Amino acid sequence: MKKTMFSKKILLYASIVMIIFLNSCTSNNNPSPNGQLAVITSTPSNITDTSAVLGGNATADGGKTITSKGVCIGLNTNPTVDDPNVFVGEMGTGLGSFSDDFSPFDPNTTYHVRAYATNADGTTYGDDESFTTYAPSACNIINVTPTNPVTISTPTTWTSGNVYVITRDVSVQSVLTIEPGVVVKLQSAEIDVYSSGRIIANGNASNRIVFTSYADDSHCGDTNGDGSATSPQKGDWTALGLYGGTGQVYNYCDFLYAGENRGGSYSSVYISAGATPEFTFDNCVFAHTLSGNNTASIAFYAHGGLKNNGNQFLTNNAFYDNDIPISMHPKYNLATSNIFHNPNNTTEKNRRNFIWTTDDLLSTAATWNISEIPYLVTHYKQISSPGALAIGANVVVKFLNTTHGFQRSTSTEITYSGSTIFTSYKDDVNGGDSNGDGNATSPVTGDWYGFRDPSIPGTDKFLHGSNIKYAAN
Repeated sequence: MKKTMFSKKILLYASIVMIIFLNSCTSNNNPSPNGQLAVITSTPSNITDTSAVLGGNATADGGKTITSKGVCIGLNTNPTVDDPNVFVGEMGTGLGSFSDDFSPFDPNTTYHVRAYATNADGTTYGDDESFTTYAPSACNIINVTPTNPVTISTPTTWTSGNVYVITRDVSVQSVLTIEPGVVVKLQSAEIDVYSSGRIIANGNASNRIVFTSYADDSHCGDTNGDGSATSPQKGDWTALGLYGGTGQVYNYCDFLYAGENRGGSYSSVYISAGATPEFTFDNCVFAHTLSGNNTASIAFYAHGGLKNNGNQFLTNNAFYDNDIPISMHPKYNLATSNIFHNPNNTTEKNRRNFIWTTDDLLSTAATWNISEIPYLVTHYKQISSPGALAIGANVVVKFLNTTHGFQRSTSTEITYSGSTIFTSYKDDVNGGDSNGDGNATSPVTGDWYGFRDPSIPGTDKFLHGSNIKYAAN
């Protein structure tokens, strides 16, 4: 039975009897070894914005029958039964544990509770326990996935003021419109968009759209109703999977706590191999993605699927507290407006903070201009005509191992600035600690193959200079 109470002053209802004793009242949150009256205060549980489960355990009666036991609830420490501003919830007599669900409390408020027990000698108290109610949830809860699987096959709108709960995979095969301010909470599930579908999630600076964990109470409150028992963790949900679709829009969207293992990859956005979805991601946040400590732990996992600059736009986004932030085809021109740190804390970055480029050959022109983090080359890349790669000022290019490097046939196929650095993956001085191992490794000559140019006269066909570091050739 839920016990109700006035909030703020927490005055007693007329039906609750105030028990006042002038005898000695002690605080004892341990069973009494000397036959004294003793009671333990239970840790408050199931805390919401307006309720909590409170109680205790009368462990010793001091040789006299316990005539009343319960809890005292107040706004100040060590509430007692004789304080007129304290609510007293009586819960029976005799030895043993007791608890009940109390409400209503004021949201976002700290309360103090003590268990009490009374016998003919007086009243004794357990230790003071405090708890804070959650901020009120302004969102109506809508369960999107009562059955498995769920397919959105007709135009659908998710409206502002709601939190949409997804506990099974959702397949988008029509137009899903998500209004500004919507919160989507997921638990061990993903949202997949196919060629016949698209998502239009057009948030704004004051009303962002959030994709987050079912346990994330910071958005729309305690949706899973477990109080403080759970908190959001990396990998609580899987990913937004893009298997196709045109005209997709993700503006001012936050992708938080994703990365549950999906066949060996750990991502918040996953573009399927061979898919070329069309989209805009602008002013989005990709953060707290689970790390699987492998080469597929990439927050924005695109590989060869991110290469069409005419229909794929990534601008003004922030990547932080992930493993690897992004992967892409080497011919994709990633905008310099993207950042790879928390905009509110520049020291919070990604564990392996680099741009992963795939093994595809360059057959069209591309530009690498990001200077905040390095580009990682993972294969021996040959530039094929009419391909060309222009590398900008202060850009760092790193090579993963001894077989990786560049080859060009003419000087126009790969151009770079005098401040461009070509170096080892283990080089922490240039481009930071890209392999995320601290001081465990250091670069040595021969870490990567080199920069080969067959047009160079003589037998040595490799470029050399102060900006080419730790190459074997």
